[in-house]
Amino acid sequence: MDITPDADLPLLTIGQLARRTGLPVRTLRYWSDARVVPEAARSAGGHRLYDPAGLARLELVATLRELGLSHAEVRRVLDRESTVAEVAATHVAALDAQISTLRLRRSVLSAVAAGDREEPGHLDRLNRMARLSAQERQQIIDDFAARACAGLEAEPQLRERLGGGDGGGHQLPDTPTQEQLDAWLELSEMMRDPEFQRFARRAVEHSPANGAAGRGPQPDPHSVFARNLDRTVGAALREGIAPDSPAAAEVVDQLLDHPGPERRAAVRARLRARLDAGIDGRLERYRRLLAVLQDQQPPTPRTAAWTWLATALDVPDAGAGAGAGQPS
Repeated sequence: MDITPDADLPLLTIGQLARRTGLPVRTLRYWSDARVVPEAARSAGGHRLYDPAGLARLELVATLRELGLSHAEVRRVLDRESTVAEVAATHVAALDAQISTLRLRRSVLSAVAAGDREEPGHLDRLNRMARLSAQERQQIIDDFAARACAGLEAEPQLRERLGGGDGGGHQLPDTPTQEQLDAWLELSEMMRDPEFQRFARRAVEHSPANGAAGRGPQPDPHSVFARNLDRTVGAALREGIAPDSPAAAEVVDQLLDHPGPERRAAVRARLRARLDAGIDGRLERYRRLLAVLQDQQPPTPRTAAWTWLATALDVPDAGAGAGAGQPS
């Protein structure tokens, strides 16, 4: 635009603007041509001139660019299509994801530098780990939970449980130890194994949480069953009670809360089906790996209790006749 400048207005040439801001003249010309920092006037010789408003606008542009905003984002802010706060919030989220990924890569490299495990397979797994973003790692968890729970009555609750719940139990810490790195590698491989996915599916189908939807607030069925298992079967194991002994039948009745004769066979059958779906050393390993990721004490092994209980349930039920047991 060919405008005669006001004599009282302190206009700056593009060279003066470059010296004031420390930006190259080439950059200023680019932003001026793009109408990001428009000129206020032209000198008699046709040179661009900029007013104080242009200088302030340019300083804002330079600050936004230094913070990592793209040209398009800067333009939206200047055109007031987005506020600085909105754009900054988006960048904060992006930077958080980048920081998390960089922390993981630093931990992986530190593990490689400090460790003595240089076999190709281990280094290859660590390298693949370092290349995964937090979103990609979460996707592995979500895919596993979706395949295991799809179509079940209590699918949302089960998926949350398999996905780590509110505590994010499956997530790798920002600064993991070597043990946690190894645990996540093994856990992620387990969750991507089709055979383990099928096993997990069978386990959740017979889970006490499946079918609990819509019953209102209640204790976690998994935790309740685990406590009862330790109280009854765990105590029997510690006391050395054989699963095929007469005393074992009373232990099973205690665990099942003494079902009446009309329910006895069905309750035992359901429990036996759950054990068929859930007795697997990989499940114990899965729980132990989660404890490592959460920096918790290893869980009490349950395979021995499940095996004892399965054997006890396979013994013919002497109390199946009429009047056996206590009314429920």
